[in-house]
Amino acid sequence: MSESAAACPLPSKRDSAGACVPCESLDPSSLMSSVDLSAAVSTECPLWTIKTSSDGVNKLSRSYVAKNFVSAMKSLNDCGEICEALGHHADLHLTSYRNVEIVVYTHSVKGVTRNDVELCKKLDGEVKVAYSPKWLKENPAAVGTEVPKPLPKEE
Repeated sequence: MSESAAACPLPSKRDSAGACVPCESLDPSSLMSSVDLSAAVSTECPLWTIKTSSDGVNKLSRSYVAKNFVSAMKSLNDCGEICEALGHHADLHLTSYRNVEIVVYTHSVKGVTRNDVELCKKLDGEVKVAYSPKWLKENPAAVGTEVPKPLPKEE
């Protein structure tokens, strides 16, 4: 396996020879069909939704309410570090000091590719969020992606 393939953390970014395929080199043929995209979201990244912009571009979106501003910023910074390491950058939004939205799509082909689904899975698996307790109660699918509660101190 080449050095670039070993450095490529997203399995879908590798070509048949194992070389890393940057998102910039993808073309519109790499866009996921609506059927495949819906299936991937429902089975692989259920916290995400498919949004279609006014110009017809499909995007993956995940929104949540953090416990407070510091928790929101920590989750965004953690997302940013992962995106930077992968060279695949999400659009990150913070409103009303703790409402977070993460939007993922491949900008170069104007839509969702397999790389985007893999990024969403990685973000879900690695970014732990201190959610608003009310939001978490209303969104039980997010249980398991939150910051673990500290164990009680032994005396």
